[in-house]
Amino acid sequence: MQERLSHWLRSFFPAPQSVSHKHWIRAVIGVGLVVLPMVAVGLLMFGGSVTLHIVAPAGASAVILFSASSSPFAQPWSVIGGNLIAVVIGVTLGLCGLTPVAAAVTAVCLAIACLFLLRCMHPPSCALAMVAAIGGPGITELGYGLLYPVAFNSLLLVAFALLYNNLTGHPYPKPRTQGSGVQAGSVPLGEEHLGFTDDDVERALQEFGEYVDVTRDDLLELIQRIEKHAIRRSMGDVSAADIMCRELHTCAPQESLHQARALVRRHRLHALAVVDPDSHALIGIVTQTDLLQHLESHPSRFSLRRLSLRRETRISDIMSAPVVSVREDAQLPDLVYLLADRGMSCLPVVDAEQRLVGIITQSDLISGLYQSWMKRLSN
Repeated sequence: MQERLSHWLRSFFPAPQSVSHKHWIRAVIGVGLVVLPMVAVGLLMFGGSVTLHIVAPAGASAVILFSASSSPFAQPWSVIGGNLIAVVIGVTLGLCGLTPVAAAVTAVCLAIACLFLLRCMHPPSCALAMVAAIGGPGITELGYGLLYPVAFNSLLLVAFALLYNNLTGHPYPKPRTQGSGVQAGSVPLGEEHLGFTDDDVERALQEFGEYVDVTRDDLLELIQRIEKHAIRRSMGDVSAADIMCRELHTCAPQESLHQARALVRRHRLHALAVVDPDSHALIGIVTQTDLLQHLESHPSRFSLRRLSLRRETRISDIMSAPVVSVREDAQLPDLVYLLADRGMSCLPVVDAEQRLVGIITQSDLISGLYQSWMKRLSN
């Protein structure tokens, strides 16, 4: 009992923050840049009494948009739709002849219900509903005309958030994905590897029951990252540099298919990396299948003519680019995902300048898994 009480009392103290100071500075600058023109233009166009009544909820909206742009509360429909619907509710109740207290309480409760129902929950909108319901100098006279300054503020907030958040590396509005895709050069662990699906996350959210201030896609990504770090911890510190083959066989994009085929057969390679002859940067890859498809011959006269044309084909014409690659510090779970789950026959390893420094095959991966297993036994 005492331990439970201690944990409960501890919840009153500030929780540790996982957000960097850089993010908060970015949010402060964004809020300042949008509130300045909002107040200045509002005073000029709508007057001081109206602007001063609605600027506080608008400032709260700005905080959400620039400090928590991934939140469902910060998405464009939540800001614009939530604010306008709340104003309509507040003005309507204000015109019904209710006392200010009754109008304010009814407005905020009805606004919460409607915003939840219409999926545009935005907390500052509930404050706007109360402002519109209570009225005051300039507000009461405007009536439904209050929609104009509120719409101006809402559109300005969303427009500036679209510009500022995306320019500072925070995608807005938050993209809705249908699962985790893998782009060239990236090595996230996929849902198939982790053993859960989008439907599993959806069912878990329904079972949780409470409102979660994070998008479903962000929650899915967070779970994936947690699982990834847990797998890395359990597998140890085996990296790409520990298991990669450093004996490299490469070709230039200008080489012929016959030269590449001879190199593959001589060294029994699964694939051949294509590098730039000047910078030595990795620019493509050619597999055995690629070469066989272009060097297959038939005894017919027409096919021999086709073969003579293919002799003029260069590596740059058939190579796959861009190439999925990893850095030397890539951990074993990432390599397992690419070589096992995605079925790649080999994986190039590059340095910071994208220069090829090694190759990892499925045999190297098995060796790495064995090293990890032996380390765990020794510990």
